[in-house]
Amino acid sequence: MKRILFAASAVLSLVAATATAQTDIKRIGIYSDEGRTVVADAASPLDVEITVCCEQTIVGPYARYAQKYLGVRAPLVDRTSYGIVDARILLASDACAAECGAAAGESVRTLSYAGSATEFARVLPNRMSIVEQTPEAAAKQLAEDIFSLRRHRVDLITGEAGENVFGAGLQCALDKIDELEQTYLELFLGKRVETTSTHRVRVVLSEDKTNYVVARFSETAGVLPSDDLSGEMILLQIAPSQMQYPQSNPKGRLTYRYANRAQCSLSLGQQSLCSVVLPLFEFGRTIVVAAPVK
Repeated sequence: MKRILFAASAVLSLVAATATAQTDIKRIGIYSDEGRTVVADAASPLDVEITVCCEQTIVGPYARYAQKYLGVRAPLVDRTSYGIVDARILLASDACAAECGAAAGESVRTLSYAGSATEFARVLPNRMSIVEQTPEAAAKQLAEDIFSLRRHRVDLITGEAGENVFGAGLQCALDKIDELEQTYLELFLGKRVETTSTHRVRVVLSEDKTNYVVARFSETAGVLPSDDLSGEMILLQIAPSQMQYPQSNPKGRLTYRYANRAQCSLSLGQQSLCSVVLPLFEFGRTIVVAAPVK
């Protein structure tokens, strides 16, 4: 049993070493591969992904009457705010592979009471009279309809009304009452909509530069271009590690580039967004060898 475990451990170590070598070592220069002439260079462009949530508050048409007729306070000013909910730093090749599995995009979640994310329901006024209703009179009538719906719900639940309504029919009636009530409440309390989007920025590294302003961010405008000074900068910092590399062979004919396992950190002001260690060829070393690296 111990021999089996040891053999399995050795195989896993070999696989891990092979995978690491594929990302940490690359042959460069001009050489022939299976009859083809290859001109290769080693680079590690990075993709920075920033996921932002936009929360939008839309004021209801009867918001100013919510306190008077419903006893609750409603937002009186439209408001839009942004916040960073996730961030990632990926090698460009890894980002492309991840994109094939699940493409970055945008999702909208409506946290309002009912209906469209941008439009309010239109409640028809009582046309038993030709007298035009003022907005306050319409709000008062709407509030009375809300309390009437609540009374009908209680009557259905307690059996005071609709004694022959039970089972699926009762649940259907209650769902319809809930839908109407939330539609009416929305006219007072407004809507709240969350939109989540992912922004991707490609960063081309240089061996003499360790700090990169990849974008800027504003709580009122979201992710902005790196040259837009109205937002706070999103900074990518590279910290190369102290690594030991093989010595070059003066008589060697094969050239390889070894990557450096560098710490990549993303920050917004004093806030750390994410940090990861990645193999970066720009901060590594070029080695000449006499035989292929295995």
